[in-house]
Amino acid sequence: MTIQIVDTASVFQKAPTPEALEKLYSYRRPDEVKKYIKAYPFLVPLLVEAYDKIGEYFGSNPAVILEVVTDPEADDYRELFAFIQTNFAPEEVLDRINRLDQEWWLDASHRSDGKLCIHTEFA
Repeated sequence: MTIQIVDTASVFQKAPTPEALEKLYSYRRPDEVKKYIKAYPFLVPLLVEAYDKIGEYFGSNPAVILEVVTDPEADDYRELFAFIQTNFAPEEVLDRINRLDQEWWLDASHRSDGKLCIHTEFA
């Protein structure tokens, strides 16, 4: 696996675009993710901010995968998930995600209008 170091400040010298997010994130089912982001463009700056914040808690240049998740029991329920790929021990992951939540995401999440969740996933 090749690690690409990304400086979000240089990637987004102007307003971030949905296309530029692909330099930060990997996509599962890319067409769905792109369509979702196009439908909710207010998520773009939040996703840029989230990537930087995730890096503060999970190491610089974190591997994060965006995926649109649906609930088969709820009509038209769709939400974008940012899955932080990690190989830390489970206790360490829990500590890091809790700190991310408490120190940033709980305050920032209202800007997602319920359209974005951040979770961890063991790589």
